[in-house]
This record gives sequence, C-alpha cells and structure tokens, in this order.
Amino acid sequence: MAAPDLMEALVTTRSDVDRACELLVSPSPGSLDRCSRVLEAAVHRLAESQPQPGAPKAVLGEAYRLRAAVRRAASLLEGANGFHLNWSRLRDAMTGGYTGRGDPAPVPRGSRISIRG
Repeated sequence: MAAPDLMEALVTTRSDVDRACELLVSPSPGSLDRCSRVLEAAVHRLAESQPQPGAPKAVLGEAYRLRAAVRRAASLLEGANGFHLNWSRLRDAMTGGYTGRGDPAPVPRGSRISIRG
C-alpha cells in the first residue's frame, strides 16, 4: 500500500478507535454494541493496510498514535468488564446468598423471566 493510502487508513482507523473509546466511557449495553461494530470495522481496515518497507516517518508516527488509542480502548474495555463482573457478583449475592466458602451463590440464568409458584 502506498504511503498516502496507508496514512489515510491509519488516520481513519485511529479515528474509529477514538470513537470506540468515547463509547466506552459510558459502557451501556447499547454503547458496547456500537463499540463492538466500530472496533470490528477498524480491525478489518487495518488488516487491509499493509505498510511497505521504508515508509515515511509520518506514517510511523501515526502508527504509534494508533497503538496508543488501541491501548486506551483496551484499558476502557477491561474497566467495563471489571465493572460488570463485580455487578454480577453483587447481584448473585443479593439474589442467591452466599456459599459455605463465602462466595456469592450461583444463580441460574435460564431465562429472563422467572416465575415461582
């Protein structure tokens, strides 16, 4: 891929990753779904962008900025995952109590509606 085309692909990919980061700041189910689609498009674009040996330093600089954006997105995703895991543990403890070892009891997740007679 020629340097100008590669530069454009890297800038667009970084823009997508930055947009995904904005969605991850408030990780609601809807924003996580949109984030997933944005990151998937960024991955496909990046896979199609192969640098040639001897690419200009500006391209290398943009690649470093993209790497920093990807690291930020990874950190935000890890934070969202930790939040939801902790919330799930709290929900399990509130609805199922605790096991003999002090861990939240597992709660069956067969359906969204549970009716007890």
